[in-house]
Amino acid sequence: MREFVRNRASRFGLEESERFQAQLVATEAVTNAIRHGTPSHEEGSPIAVTCSCDDHGFTIEVGDKGRFRHRQGSRVDDTGGRGLGMIERFTGRFDLETSEEGTTLRMLVGQAA
Repeated sequence: MREFVRNRASRFGLEESERFQAQLVATEAVTNAIRHGTPSHEEGSPIAVTCSCDDHGFTIEVGDKGRFRHRQGSRVDDTGGRGLGMIERFTGRFDLETSEEGTTLRMLVGQAA
């Protein structure tokens, strides 16, 4: 998945630092989808990763079959729970949509070439 995102970002003309950011946020989003996106009664629910580029920049979309649930913020000594905060910091914008069918996270990274 990282190589897929890196190749797409390169093809769309992102600079090295933007390609790294794209890989970083995509990895975090997919990790969250693996950890939280599979309902307990299902195994192996698919996770979809797509990339596109338009006048606004490079967009990565990660979708899963889980339902987003708000959680309490992380404490200093927690080893997890910082994913969405990190995604927010390293993206120009991100949108989170959840429904009965699943959750989709869209992340805008970099500027269009």
